[in-house]
Amino acid sequence: MSKINSDYREKMKEIMKNPEYVSSPRGLKIAEVLNDSFSCDMDCPIITLESRNLNYSFMTGEAAWMLDGRNDVKTISSFMKGIVRFSDDGIYFFGAYGPKIVSQLQYVLRTLKADQDSRQAVINIWRESPGSSKDIPCTLSLQFLLRKSSDKLWLHTIATMRSNDVWLGLPYDSFNFSAISFYLACLLRSNGVSCNLGKLTINAGSRHVYESDFEKVEKALVTEDSFSLDFSFNNLINQYYERPDQFTEGLYEAAGSKFMLPENKFEIIQ
Repeated sequence: MSKINSDYREKMKEIMKNPEYVSSPRGLKIAEVLNDSFSCDMDCPIITLESRNLNYSFMTGEAAWMLDGRNDVKTISSFMKGIVRFSDDGIYFFGAYGPKIVSQLQYVLRTLKADQDSRQAVINIWRESPGSSKDIPCTLSLQFLLRKSSDKLWLHTIATMRSNDVWLGLPYDSFNFSAISFYLACLLRSNGVSCNLGKLTINAGSRHVYESDFEKVEKALVTEDSFSLDFSFNNLINQYYERPDQFTEGLYEAAGSKFMLPENKFEIIQ
């Protein structure tokens, strides 16, 4: 079993077996741990537990939708129809990450080009005083850090989240944040800064599982089933750095192949 799969299982087990709290935000019971951290290698940040039954069309489609800077319901709901229920008006998503990411990505690029040791390469995703929208962003910010180790320059990413559902959200977050980091690595490479993807750390104020998913999580914890995946973001940087938009196009293509085996979806990107 891959490290990300085993670490993911351990995180689910920790929350289910040893929750710090059992609370009911918005009247919905959850088991949770506070101020929690989860890390993975961004080179292959894809959870492949078959018992989790992930929607890989949505996974790749959501990453493309974010990198495209979109906030419309129509595009993303073609990969997951039920997501429309989180839109306030059925047309747009108030808390969509894409517009925030795209509008600040050039700032991050300029910051890291000017000073590779900078700690200021941050994208803010949170909305100030968000009100009563059904789509409040779970993520507060993304910080990107370039650091040298073993004679190589590595791009590390720290995602800070107010709330993270370990069953419904974390598997998609690990891929999405890594895909955004990959896109940035391509931009850096095209601007003369060659780096590899390093570690993604997702820090969450509350990391939790909803009571409605307790049974599914318990089943996943006693089922050891996963498929192998030959995928490497770092091997793709030289392929995409001159045209990073082609990476977004590849993600959309993978998402549109709904009846393709998951392991073959990622071959489209490669």
